[in-house]
Amino acid sequence: DYVPYNEMSEIDQFVLIKLNDLIEEVKNAYDNFAFDSVYRLINNYVTQFLSAFYLDFTKDVLYIVKANDKARRSIQTVLYENCSALAKLLAPIIPHTADEVYEHLQLEESVHLTDMPEVVRHANTAELREKYEKFLDLRDDVLKALEEARNQKIIGKSFNAKLTLYPNEDTKAFLESLDSNLQQIFIVSQFAIEDFTSAPIDALDFEYMKVHVKNAEGHICARCWQVVEKINEDELCERCVDVVNN
Repeated sequence: DYVPYNEMSEIDQFVLIKLNDLIEEVKNAYDNFAFDSVYRLINNYVTQFLSAFYLDFTKDVLYIVKANDKARRSIQTVLYENCSALAKLLAPIIPHTADEVYEHLQLEESVHLTDMPEVVRHANTAELREKYEKFLDLRDDVLKALEEARNQKIIGKSFNAKLTLYPNEDTKAFLESLDSNLQQIFIVSQFAIEDFTSAPIDALDFEYMKVHVKNAEGHICARCWQVVEKINEDELCERCVDVVNN
């Protein structure tokens, strides 16, 4: 089931906004015969944004939650829109591969019988772009803290982590304004936001917050691999028990 834009989470909407930014830039590059820019723009979008950010944290939803869960269907809608648009944008450069991708999407026409994707702008485009570009900068600092914890052998992968942020007042208000599951986006098992003044001495200090990472305590779910307080006799957490039973 296709999830409409206005029923998606903000983070899913943001990805579609970024996709439309890409469509606009790539079409302008084609109009100016700047084929090297077409390659660079698409490559940067796929590797540095789509893969390194969105595909990284959405795996937990795609693989773990119920098949008909709305969050999962929303992510699938975003991925479908990306795949369809990228196939059209790349068709002049890799025609055979783009056509195979379009066929795999089970669309009736060849990609070469379609038009380039159109840029779609929504009422909240400018607001969400600014909001989540700011979040991506904040996320970079969190990733630095997680990497530092890995280097010090405090954690292995990020799922082993309990992540606590100690933001200043403005940053705390910004984080609370996000319509997103930050634990999921940061790919950690446990997550909390605490008062700036309560940060432990070993927390990493950034301009607008302090970040503390330690090894999450609890049991590892055999299905989703998160560290949780309790598991059942099948070594499943409450979330996975609910999915499996249904």
